[in-house]
Amino acid sequence: MFDEPIIEISTREVVTISPEASVATAVGLMEKNKFHNLIVRASDADAIYLVNIQDLLIASNPDSHVDNFMFRPYCIDEDTPTSDAICGLIDSGQRAAPVVDGGGTLVGIVTEYDIMGLVADSHILKGIEVRKIMQRNPICIGKTESIGKARSIMRKNSIGRLLVIDEMSNLLGIVTRCDILRKIYRPKRRMTAGEVKGEKVTRMEQPVSIIMHAPMITASIEANLAAVAGLMKHHDIRGVPIVKDRVPRGIVTIVDIMRYLRILKEEAMVEVEIQGALDEEYEELAGRIIETEVRKIARFARRVHWIKIVIKKERDRGGVPNYKITAYMKTPDKLYVGQAEPKQSKTITAKTEDVVEEMKFKKRRWDFIDVLKDALLAVERQIEEDRDRKQKADRSKGSGVRS
Repeated sequence: MFDEPIIEISTREVVTISPEASVATAVGLMEKNKFHNLIVRASDADAIYLVNIQDLLIASNPDSHVDNFMFRPYCIDEDTPTSDAICGLIDSGQRAAPVVDGGGTLVGIVTEYDIMGLVADSHILKGIEVRKIMQRNPICIGKTESIGKARSIMRKNSIGRLLVIDEMSNLLGIVTRCDILRKIYRPKRRMTAGEVKGEKVTRMEQPVSIIMHAPMITASIEANLAAVAGLMKHHDIRGVPIVKDRVPRGIVTIVDIMRYLRILKEEAMVEVEIQGALDEEYEELAGRIIETEVRKIARFARRVHWIKIVIKKERDRGGVPNYKITAYMKTPDKLYVGQAEPKQSKTITAKTEDVVEEMKFKKRRWDFIDVLKDALLAVERQIEEDRDRKQKADRSKGSGVRS
């Protein structure tokens, strides 16, 4: 799953800004384009930097330079499989990453929302109910509680959003850390320091309801992960409350989905053991063939415990090696065994005027890769046959047909 190179889902026409640009200019550019991150490039340097909207919003001086807030980011090679890139984003703590070629040149940028777009189209994740990964009993705050209290709760629990409810625990809206930064720390209209314009109440004492998002995007508890990821992508949001009868039952965030994708990747990893002699010069090629074929097999088998490949090396009279290969694959239901060896070639010779044909058979010399593929394909065919039989049996059972 998600084996395509990360460049395929990345944005290739990258918008950048110079380190000398002001914070106000950068924020304006990000809000105009709905960016959460922005790449910073100096005109005379190859170095790649990144800034995010939250760091810029707390800047005390909007005329200060962006270089006070930029950092050297984790970058992803353009050929990296998307599943590996997802793990890299999680480990880096970034919401976006520059994509570079083999020489380190910037060729694109990938964001969490690009990943969500991919998830939204995943047939596998359309079959996963959101309740499987949602955070249950989400932290909520009353609509009359203060913005200051909301910020304190977020800090204490290391979360980026709170659900706002009424006296009956019905969901009214959602407030995020970025809402507080945008509407309180950097309000669109000038206010007296520490006060909301026209009122003698400090900003942090105002009710959270004045800055919450409402109405809001929600999903039912029966929704699937692909559908929720689609909502995040389409509405440019990072969290979707899961509701039943207007009462919040849970919440799913982009981070939750990304972490679940990592679990799926780890579960899909298969331990492959190779036994027997193999010429050193062919080890790297054999490794690539095994990885490619095992990925195909894993898609059919869904869960593979282990694979063992036994190589028996023989030599013909001319000293050329021939290989007989047996592939063993253990799934939760069955042990599959596939065997292969060099195919026999046929030689036909004519003798005398009567054209007597003499058939000679011999093992085809040194075709290790074909033999390896044949052994693995033998396993794959067995799995497909079992799957087809099971599907036919299920259809017959569902239609009420008796054998």
